[in-house]
Amino acid sequence: MRKAVSRLHNNPFFPLGAVAVLLLAFSFPAAAQSIGHANFSVGGGFTNPIYSTSNEVNMGWNVDFMGGVAVHHIFDADLDFNYNNMGLTNAVLAQYGEPNGGVGIWSLTFNPVIHLAPREAKIRPYVTAGYGLYHMNFSVSHPTTVQTIFCYGFFGCYPALVGANEVVASNSTYRSGFNGGIGFDFPLGGGGVALFAEARYSQMFMSGVADVKFIPVTFGIRF
Repeated sequence: MRKAVSRLHNNPFFPLGAVAVLLLAFSFPAAAQSIGHANFSVGGGFTNPIYSTSNEVNMGWNVDFMGGVAVHHIFDADLDFNYNNMGLTNAVLAQYGEPNGGVGIWSLTFNPVIHLAPREAKIRPYVTAGYGLYHMNFSVSHPTTVQTIFCYGFFGCYPALVGANEVVASNSTYRSGFNGGIGFDFPLGGGGVALFAEARYSQMFMSGVADVKFIPVTFGIRF
């Protein structure tokens, strides 16, 4: 992100860890998940940039894949892959003099999950937090045309112009980061399959510029 953006250090989500510990203490009597049970989830949703990041990018979308194993009745050890895509704001595009641009961020984190209700409950809340590797790719582009060979049935092959996006500037970086949030499982019958909805605060640590901060809201299915 641009150096003109000031760094913000105050984060209202840091107390989440303390809340999770308190909830954990009251959750042991309700434990009913079998130890050693493997889990996998896939989902997607929208991503909302917050704080100074919202000056740079618009609301976008995300996809998420998580999988791991239950190492305790209420504790899962999971790995999470999350990808977020957000378009640049008009103000940023105007500075580059280009009509198109965006930011793609993927993360690979270790995300333990603490379940706050027994497996038989109709709604099972949970909390999760993780730390790991983040990668951000930034690019700006404009529409153009390129010549190619187009083939269509008995008409044969002939030269044609097709539309494309030409990238005029790009940059990518790897950094560390963390995320934390809360979600809800909605079991579908007794087979271990559930729908879920969750929201997480995510922060990618930068050097010399403001950290990248956003909230992916994700809906999906868990096995």
